[in-house]
Amino acid sequence: MSHRNLVSYHIGLDLGQRVDHTAIVVVEQRVVPTARRNAVTYEIEKERQMDVTLVQRVRLGTGYYEVADEVERLTHSEELRAGTVTTAVDATGVGEGVLAILTRRRLRGELYPVKITGGLEASYRAGTYPTPRTQLLLGVQRAFEVEGLGVAAGVRGWEELEKELRGMRMVQGAKGPRFETEEKHDDLVFALGLALFGARMRMLPLSEAEGRGRLL
Repeated sequence: MSHRNLVSYHIGLDLGQRVDHTAIVVVEQRVVPTARRNAVTYEIEKERQMDVTLVQRVRLGTGYYEVADEVERLTHSEELRAGTVTTAVDATGVGEGVLAILTRRRLRGELYPVKITGGLEASYRAGTYPTPRTQLLLGVQRAFEVEGLGVAAGVRGWEELEKELRGMRMVQGAKGPRFETEEKHDDLVFALGLALFGARMRMLPLSEAEGRGRLL
């Protein structure tokens, strides 16, 4: 596999309004060799690893055109040059207008418009991905508890994201699980959920056979 098939970067963009921050989180996905060998082929087996590499709250009052400029810059940045890129953006409410701006930018990689809903099931509809709020947050929980999501050394802003995560708790409602928060903000958690959405839409192949036919 080429080096670009061994690493990818996934940007999550949660859009704030006048009194809410816009947040950007980047997750790096890698394919790395393990100490195990396949019992049939005797080839070294590989596994996927993911780390949070960027956590950023955009300054209040920053215009959406400036936010789009920053996302475009990030997709072409030296930090993300080593691999493929996805950008998953909150396309709910004001997000529709920001999505229109982003589609006119020269973003590198795939753009996924995610409409955060209160429903129970995700779907695909006319170029957007309606996704329940709870599903995004369950994806964050799974990433840490099951998939081994880590945090790269020296990530600025991680403390704020960690605070939001610790303030989240899942409760069982009549229609299924839901999340409640004790914190004032949850923008960073949702930006992380969106980044993980992009990562799962473009899971890196663990072998040449698995990756054959994929457009990455």
